[in-house]
Amino acid sequence: MFKLNLVLHRKNDNTMIFSPAPWFRILFLFLAVVVIIGIFTTSEDEEGGNWVPVIVITVCIAAALYEESWRFDRSKRIIISKTGIIFLHKTKTWSFAEIANFELMVFLRGAESDGSADHEINLSKPFSRENTDEISGRGIKIIHRKYHQELRLSLKSGDRITIESIDSRNTEGLLKKANTLSEFCGIQLTDE
Repeated sequence: MFKLNLVLHRKNDNTMIFSPAPWFRILFLFLAVVVIIGIFTTSEDEEGGNWVPVIVITVCIAAALYEESWRFDRSKRIIISKTGIIFLHKTKTWSFAEIANFELMVFLRGAESDGSADHEINLSKPFSRENTDEISGRGIKIIHRKYHQELRLSLKSGDRITIESIDSRNTEGLLKKANTLSEFCGIQLTDE
């Protein structure tokens, strides 16, 4: 799965869509066209040719066809997730009745717990010295520290599904998206 910042937009009065910005597809299609033009303008009459441009074109077209979207339909009271290549994507659907709440989770990526004791990380100061070394006696070792925030769908069954995960630079943007979705769907938002 690509790490994309998704854009929230309203399709109509009853539907909101959370998906990559249109420039994402345009960028990769443009790169594929540039490489194709480069092949034709610099092609040499060699047998076998060079496979690197073909691989780059294939990757660019696959990226342009990649789909990661969330549809929130309050008239049908469902949420639909699509992930994968446009023609071969995986679709999951949940009814609003299955959803306990939306969660906004803050965590320190790279924290590894040995499960021997409860541990606390000072997330109000994610880049402070106290989060940088092994924390003795708490059962946690910080390997590579990176402060993240996730918007999750929390199901009544106890399962949690990540809608979007971002690094610490745009936490206000994710909070705004989370509040908008919560109000639109009429589903509670909780912070952890």
